[in-house]
Amino acid sequence: MASVGSFTVAAATLLLAVWGGRARRPARSLDEHQGALRAAVRQQWRVEEALRRVQDPMPIPVRWEALPVGLGGQDHWANVGLAAAGATAVEVAVAGRLPEAAAVFRRIPSRRLVVLGPAGGGKSVLLIRLVLDLIAAGGPGEPVPVLLSVTSWDPGRAGFADWLVARLAADYPALAAGHPDFGTVAAALLAEERVLPVLDGLDELPAAARPAALLALNAASPGLPGVVVASRTAQYLDAVRGGDVLTGAAVVRLLPLGVADLAAYLPRTARPTGRASATAWEPVLARLAGAPADDRARLVGGVLATPLMTSLARAAYSDTGADPAALLDAGRFGTADALAGHLLDRAVPVAYTEHAGGAAARTAARVVPWLAWLAAHAGPDIAWWRLSAVVPRAVPAVAGGVFGAVALGVVAGAAGGGVAAVLGAVVGAVVSGFVMVRQPLVPTGLPADDGGGAGWHRQAARLLRTGGVASGPPAPGRGVVTPGLVGWVTGGAAIVAAGWLSGGGAAAVAAAGALLLALFLDAWLDVPTDVTAAAGPLAVLRADRRTALAKAVVRGGILGVTTAALIDAGTGLAVAAATAGASVLFTAWGRFGVARAWFAVRGELPWRLLAFLDDAHRRGVLRQIGGVYQFRHARLRERLLTHAGVRNRRPA
Repeated sequence: MASVGSFTVAAATLLLAVWGGRARRPARSLDEHQGALRAAVRQQWRVEEALRRVQDPMPIPVRWEALPVGLGGQDHWANVGLAAAGATAVEVAVAGRLPEAAAVFRRIPSRRLVVLGPAGGGKSVLLIRLVLDLIAAGGPGEPVPVLLSVTSWDPGRAGFADWLVARLAADYPALAAGHPDFGTVAAALLAEERVLPVLDGLDELPAAARPAALLALNAASPGLPGVVVASRTAQYLDAVRGGDVLTGAAVVRLLPLGVADLAAYLPRTARPTGRASATAWEPVLARLAGAPADDRARLVGGVLATPLMTSLARAAYSDTGADPAALLDAGRFGTADALAGHLLDRAVPVAYTEHAGGAAARTAARVVPWLAWLAAHAGPDIAWWRLSAVVPRAVPAVAGGVFGAVALGVVAGAAGGGVAAVLGAVVGAVVSGFVMVRQPLVPTGLPADDGGGAGWHRQAARLLRTGGVASGPPAPGRGVVTPGLVGWVTGGAAIVAAGWLSGGGAAAVAAAGALLLALFLDAWLDVPTDVTAAAGPLAVLRADRRTALAKAVVRGGILGVTTAALIDAGTGLAVAAATAGASVLFTAWGRFGVARAWFAVRGELPWRLLAFLDDAHRRGVLRQIGGVYQFRHARLRERLLTHAGVRNRRPA
């Protein structure tokens, strides 16, 4: 008992010392957080723009115009201009081209803008350039434009402000730090109107959610310094008919590329063929110039009218040295869909050819099935921690059951003999299998959607309720009896019972005290660290792995030493090993390991999945939005589904 007491006091003293050291760190001011966010956003999208080769050698000539009045998606210009009652409404000149993105936005008094266009029309390129130009030209006191994908927002479950705070804290971990007045720094920045949300992918929300999303944005708009929303044209207009226009927003639509635009861009992407300015594109462009009298040229010009198809044509022909005259071959590509499909099919092989030398063809042949599987099963956001939801439930149930049977069986056998070992194995298998299947987890540092903030006491409350950081609020009627709580109660009861059987009530109390200490150290480890850079998928995984291993050491050390002092060294070692194993297995990283092994054995995904995704991002096949990946082009994702002959199904 003296050993247990001494260890408990020492651990508590260590906790208080470390926590006190954290508390004594000088707190950042909101201005400093805003400046750090500005730097992180600028660096994040500079890298992404470079990977997309937007400026290599020049941007595609993206242009836009005001949405025609007859389409019905534009609010009153009096609202856009913030005109006083009875004042004459003045239409704002919002037409422009890519280098003018920030200037056009600043001309809009309401600072609200909707960007419409077809798939591959250049919306994302425009948003990235707008964010970078606003940061470059803005002063330190201006709100920081933050580009986010809205695909994870469910307006039926969370208001826009709540979702935005959670998204900011997830993508920029420093913003999850506590704030005395608003809960988190992210909430404080939003309340002080220091963040300008730039939202991509409204059209990727379910059709029924889009009108609700517009209504929720309108409700939140008075508390925002502005907002930018991008969507496909038809989906936005349908949402307006089902809900409302975005109040006070100027609406623009992207224009198709003309032959002059193609002639200004494509030759500069190709190597000269002999004469200083001649390239393989000149004969093709000369034929396109006569499109009104040439059906084939008109078809090719129509396909290349979107920046997506132009960039794919550049990759397929300018970057490889192939002859673009093949685009005019009516025998190979008789329809616009066939020609677009050809360019999409070339996207992955060309991306891997450029970087893989002579082995490129074999590499592309391997990765296309993996990418097609991700397109079909991972959803719009490829998040590594969500892949465990795609695995058949029997897989995590068996993995958890086997671990629980061995772990609790060994512990019970060491403490109470053969009968106890059998009983412990049965209980361990059932409880561990249940927890593995039913406990929803997101990685450390990604906040739960309960608005609880990031303080250690709030983390402790979450642990008691869910056993981990939950991926969303509890389902209605679910109550407080959750898988995490069942796991804690079962494991804790086994250790307390072992203490009772070996040393009576005092030993049971000591075991319970050790459990409480482990629980609160657990909560302390879940507090997000002060990371000022944007969180990428690899950073999120590494942070969750570090936390899982730290928890394994802390939990295993406290409970193992306590059990060794109360019973014997062998039982203490068994408890330490079982606790450490559970601390790893019942985390997002641990469950991802099970899922990754299952998919790799079946050949559906590579074993080094994160390395593969990072490589696909660097090659331009995927883009990175915060801690998740997305296919760089929605049409590429759709093409992979069609090409592979699979149907898309969302994770359960």
